[in-house]
Amino acid sequence: MTYFYEYLVFLAEVATVVVGILIVLSAAVSISGRRRHESPGVLEVSRYNDYLDNLRHGLEQAMLTPGQYRRQTRREAKAQAKKAKQEAKRAAQEAKLAAKQEQAQEAAGERDSAEAEAPAEASTVAAEREAGDAVQTGEAAGAGEAVADAKAAASASEGAAAAGPDAAGAADGGRRHRVYALAFEGDMDASKVSFLRHEINAILTKAEEGDEVVARVKSFGGRVHGYGLAASQLQRVREHGLNLVVAVDQVAASGGYLMAAVANQVIAAPFALVGSIGVVAEIPNIHRLLKKHDVDVEVVTAGRYKRTLTVLGENTEEGRRKFTEELEDLHALFQEFVTDKRPGVDVQKVATGEAWYGQRAIELNLVDAIMTSDEYLMRRCQDADVFEVRWVEHKKPWERVLAQAETGLKRLAAWLPGRADQP
Repeated sequence: MTYFYEYLVFLAEVATVVVGILIVLSAAVSISGRRRHESPGVLEVSRYNDYLDNLRHGLEQAMLTPGQYRRQTRREAKAQAKKAKQEAKRAAQEAKLAAKQEQAQEAAGERDSAEAEAPAEASTVAAEREAGDAVQTGEAAGAGEAVADAKAAASASEGAAAAGPDAAGAADGGRRHRVYALAFEGDMDASKVSFLRHEINAILTKAEEGDEVVARVKSFGGRVHGYGLAASQLQRVREHGLNLVVAVDQVAASGGYLMAAVANQVIAAPFALVGSIGVVAEIPNIHRLLKKHDVDVEVVTAGRYKRTLTVLGENTEEGRRKFTEELEDLHALFQEFVTDKRPGVDVQKVATGEAWYGQRAIELNLVDAIMTSDEYLMRRCQDADVFEVRWVEHKKPWERVLAQAETGLKRLAAWLPGRADQP
């Protein structure tokens, strides 16, 4: 027994030293972070269409002879030049029709103004009345022609939209719709939510109506407040009128699915894991061990439920009941959120904490289609310009070590009051 007691003392001493080191390292990281505050990172943007073209060219270059590859390259260049010329021509036609429509509106406005200013005196002579009638007749005829031109312009615009994405894009001056792809890989604290924030801020400064955001989410879940904020960042995309697609290639469980549920459409790979609509808390308690060795721990609080369950102190039945109530309330909030974002889901059926693979999840309406993110983006490249958006913070090796130490300190500190997660 003496040996066991000495061992516990040794562990306590080691833990004290480790915590002290982590505190020093954390302070160093904080100072370093303040120095880099003016330039925390950079936004990297790459065109996914070009990525696919480069892959195709590389394969063609390996499969074809040099002469065949040169001829193929020339044919593609000519086709692209012809397409650009056609789009420019269509854009010019649309601009001309728009000008006619504007003239029609101006003519209609002038007619209304003339009618408002026409003399209404009963003593007007017949000659003046006849002249006024002639003028009005002429203006009506001119307005009729202008309205006909406006209808023709509208018809041509509708025809361009029906002709396909390229023609519709030409109506906007040759601009095709844009798809912005970003990736979120979550940990227990959803620590990359700040990266997601920068990426969405950048997208919303440029995106226009008809554009789309595709978020590739990979996460087993974690702390409620972290993933709640991540979901709120994605919600901003929808509030700006953009279509939001969440793609799950591997896993979006619990907090990860909280993010996915925000989307207009959720796609998942056949064996991607989704769901886990539940809440769990893990709190170690060593009170009996300490009491056995005559170690007292005083837990002093101001407020009846300031601390319900503790690691070191003695837990009570009242504290356990209150803590369980808090978990149930959090679970209810989770269910309400999913119901609001995906009304087609039978929440009572899926809010059991279970997770399902993509092929089964589609039967429960947790996802809308079975497809990988690569397949979806390749299809979108056919009618849109796809851009991958990433926020990157370049760190030196010693900065990465300090950041890892700070993360370890946060995790250690998080264990002290217990934790409520969504794994």
